[in-house]
Amino acid sequence: MNKIYKFIPLAVLLIFWEYSASQAEKVKFLFASPSSILKVFGENVINGNFISHFLVTAAEAFVGLLIGFIVGSLIGFSLLYFSKLANASRFYLIALSSIPVFAIAPMMIIWFGIAFKMKVAVVIFSTIFTSIFQAYEGGKRITKEDELIFKNNNATYKDKFWKLIFPYSLDWLFQSLKINSGLAILGAFIGEFIASESGLGHLVLKYSGLYDVPSVLATILCIILLSLMFNSFVSIIERNRVNIIRYLTVPKTVRQMNK
Repeated sequence: MNKIYKFIPLAVLLIFWEYSASQAEKVKFLFASPSSILKVFGENVINGNFISHFLVTAAEAFVGLLIGFIVGSLIGFSLLYFSKLANASRFYLIALSSIPVFAIAPMMIIWFGIAFKMKVAVVIFSTIFTSIFQAYEGGKRITKEDELIFKNNNATYKDKFWKLIFPYSLDWLFQSLKINSGLAILGAFIGEFIASESGLGHLVLKYSGLYDVPSVLATILCIILLSLMFNSFVSIIERNRVNIIRYLTVPKTVRQMNK
């Protein structure tokens, strides 16, 4: 029942929106109507137009997110072992992360062209700093008591990382993925909006130039669906966190014996 209540505000908004559009041509021109948006959405899905552009944006966002998350997390974890470097680099990381993606996107064209790798580079820039900060802060949350136990048992850096730092950081890493899943799609969209020949950002720019409001909003609906898919993917991984920890921290021979 609670799930149904969540959709009541949306239903009220759509009904009011549809009614307003049917009563005033100006409202219909400026904001379209839910029925016209759904009609355009259905037509473009059936003819494959939205699907092809959807897959382009999804690929750019996913590859950039994966690289930005992995590289950023590795940098964040590495800084845990070099406290002086972490303190010295903090100012530079904060300064770089404060640069708007829109400001750096035109430079990406000069460096990487307008093809797939440019959009991936924008996505990496959008996600890498959050990954660095989250991994570093998560690793710092280990208790002194747990750290002392590993130290007294002469644990190696590898054992300390996989059996202490990494499990402690998982909540922060998943939070990083959730935040970055939205930032990745935004980065891909900005890259396509600046310069592209395909992708959802390209479609928004194209339809905006034609003042085709239903098509613009239908494309935005695709972006929302892509964002929900990414978030659901992260949630599935998070629900299987126990198996992830077990796979990464328990030796292969022990896992085989337990089976």
